[in-house]
Amino acid sequence: MKRGITACALALLGTLLILPDACAQTTQAVTGDLPRMVYGSGSVQPASQPGVYAGTDGTVSAIYVGMGDEVHEGDILMTLDDDALDAQISELESALSDAQDAVTATQTHTQYVYRQLYDEDGEPRFDVNTGEPLLGQYSNGITIYAPCEGKIMAIYIEPGDDALAVYREKGSVAMLSTDGRMKVELSGLTSGTLDLGDTVVVVGEGVEAIGVVVNLTRQGTEATIQIDSDAYEMDTPVSVLTADEGVIGEGILQINKPMAVSAYGGTIKGLAVQKGDTVKRGDVIARIVWEEIPLYLDNDSVLRDYAKAQMALDAAIRKREALQVVAPCDGVVVSVDTTLDESVSSGARLMTLVGTDGMTVMLTVDELDIISVEPGQAVTLSVDALEDVTLKGTVEKIAPLGNVGTGVTTYDVYIDVGEVDGRVLGGMNVSGEIAVETVRAAVIVPTEALSKDSEGYYVTLADGTKRSVTLGLMTDERTQIASGLSAGETVVY
Repeated sequence: MKRGITACALALLGTLLILPDACAQTTQAVTGDLPRMVYGSGSVQPASQPGVYAGTDGTVSAIYVGMGDEVHEGDILMTLDDDALDAQISELESALSDAQDAVTATQTHTQYVYRQLYDEDGEPRFDVNTGEPLLGQYSNGITIYAPCEGKIMAIYIEPGDDALAVYREKGSVAMLSTDGRMKVELSGLTSGTLDLGDTVVVVGEGVEAIGVVVNLTRQGTEATIQIDSDAYEMDTPVSVLTADEGVIGEGILQINKPMAVSAYGGTIKGLAVQKGDTVKRGDVIARIVWEEIPLYLDNDSVLRDYAKAQMALDAAIRKREALQVVAPCDGVVVSVDTTLDESVSSGARLMTLVGTDGMTVMLTVDELDIISVEPGQAVTLSVDALEDVTLKGTVEKIAPLGNVGTGVTTYDVYIDVGEVDGRVLGGMNVSGEIAVETVRAAVIVPTEALSKDSEGYYVTLADGTKRSVTLGLMTDERTQIASGLSAGETVVY
């Protein structure tokens, strides 16, 4: 009886080895795209975090924004004070005026005549050694040269005029524009009406131009409006308008950087230029007939002094402009790194912004996987703090040097992400999947459905038989069947 039962049990056991488990899972092999993923973890960071730096030395007198405030490029974020700067600029303006006077007090000419010299009795004088007549150097053809490059904006002389008389009346015989710009000085403005960089409209007889506020003094009650053209008549009365407030002031259109041309005497013989001409330094402007011994001065040195004075004044004005600290781009204030009444030096960080140009992600990837990662590969990111948020991106660049810690080397991989959910904040942790390889139209089964024996991998079919298979790409969840199984066949596992 025992033998019969044992044989029956063995027969039943043999049946169980062939038939599938009643609790086993079944699935069909399918055709699809199979990507291989490399995994990494990291955090979300703003694509740019620009700093705001002091452009000059000063003391913080006002801070207009705080952490979390949204700002736009050009917004005034902070104001610095430098009590000594206005006094310095006044001194430099005076020095520039003196240098200008020195320039206008010089002239050069090259045409001379030599005449016999006579003694007090009217007798001709002779050289005691050679017996040659003594000659004096005179000029009857003085040439007035352009002292620098520029455009002739005004000519006050005409043939037949006494050059010295015109110079004394007008302060010059001609005026040059040296930088191609004009300006209007306004005063009596209401403080706050204009800001540096504001665009205004300048109108007058024959004038309709766009101007820019380039200088503000006396707490914004005085302004300099600059026009990028010298095509208009100088000394033209003009009005300055804004889009919001209409006419805000009136002034006289002036040359932005003028240069006066001088002459000291004699009769104007002829002009070589006319109003509106462009001249270079050394070009002939006019010739003078003069029967007296002229004053001859070389004005190269005074022109250099003038240029130095102009550069010093320009540098001081740039410092004054830098006292108003402006946003370098659109963004949100992350931190304010200074306080009221604090003294700061040029180059000191005053604020930090987060730019509005999107987010970036840095993932750390294991050294065993990094060789498969390349720029341009697609990345799917999940945000730890937001279960319903998924980000899409691409690999932008890979750090060439790994990070070594606790015996494991990882590499930083920078991910460029597109549009980001507004709930995602800088610093949030993310997990990423990088699709490093994709097999198209692959026969795929769950990786769990694979078994392995001494002969290799196999799958179990619905009838309990084993089928040897050749594998292609294998991932943790799915595996490509390169041969041995067709799409639609059912496997059990």
